[in-house]
Amino acid sequence: MQNNKPEIIAIEDQHFGSHVEHWSLLTENPTQTIPQWLGQALDQPDMPMGLCEQESDIDPASWLILGPKKSMIQSAQVIAVENNQPRAVKTAFPTLSSPYKTTATIDRIICSRSGCQAVLSLNINNSTLYAFDSLYSVNKNQYQAQQKYAVALSAWSYALEVVDAHEHIVVDDPASIKHHRALNAILAANDGIAPDNLQAQIDAWQPQSEEDKAPLKVDFSKMVAYLHGETLGQEDEAWFQGQIVGKSTTTFKEQTYTLYDVTILLEDNAEATLIRVATQNLNDQNYQIGQYIRGNVWITANIYSTIK
Repeated sequence: MQNNKPEIIAIEDQHFGSHVEHWSLLTENPTQTIPQWLGQALDQPDMPMGLCEQESDIDPASWLILGPKKSMIQSAQVIAVENNQPRAVKTAFPTLSSPYKTTATIDRIICSRSGCQAVLSLNINNSTLYAFDSLYSVNKNQYQAQQKYAVALSAWSYALEVVDAHEHIVVDDPASIKHHRALNAILAANDGIAPDNLQAQIDAWQPQSEEDKAPLKVDFSKMVAYLHGETLGQEDEAWFQGQIVGKSTTTFKEQTYTLYDVTILLEDNAEATLIRVATQNLNDQNYQIGQYIRGNVWITANIYSTIK
């Protein structure tokens, strides 16, 4: 089993995204507030086992403690342990539960050398999505390559905006116009199936009318898109655009958060991938189901079960 692990890349903790910035999405004074929240979490603690079937499967060198128990939003802390006694907090971050489960395999794990945090490269319907692993400290010895997992995706919003209903761009580059028209014409002539010599046919295609040379109007208003971060260890810092399919609210520490359930991946002949996005920004609380929104987010994942 040890030889069937996903690809693993180990980096130093400081190369991951800043959890101070993540906590700043919940409070204006993280350096003062977060130690209080972490202490309060111990009053109603939850110690998840993730994929582990018994406590002996969990790394004895650390504890993962969430709190308050049964809250949709929780404070998470990974605590270093020696001789079954807590010694120090290794890292701490906010977590958000999502009811939506996505089937994914794990292609790569970008983990800290301290073993307390990681970013997962998830394969979802042959698309790649990166997410911070909220349960890595308990799950790290359980992950297997090619194994299908039920992944709950959530995200914390830095900023959101609604997409204008008729947003578009005009493409007037002749080479781009020719490529687009040729591709559409060739696929239409082949019942939507790309022929083996597709590129050769595109190169040989010639406009049949002046309309074939006309600028293209590309509609972006109903586009589902996702771009991950480019820095190693910070691929979970992402930009997305998607459609709102659900909306609700929750409270945490007497603050109200708006929760948007949004499509983040949408591939042909595949079920849409949904992510729950949380915000407490007053300017971002009035978007409605059916609208498309976009923005910068920090994506996280919870994995509690496999899929046969």
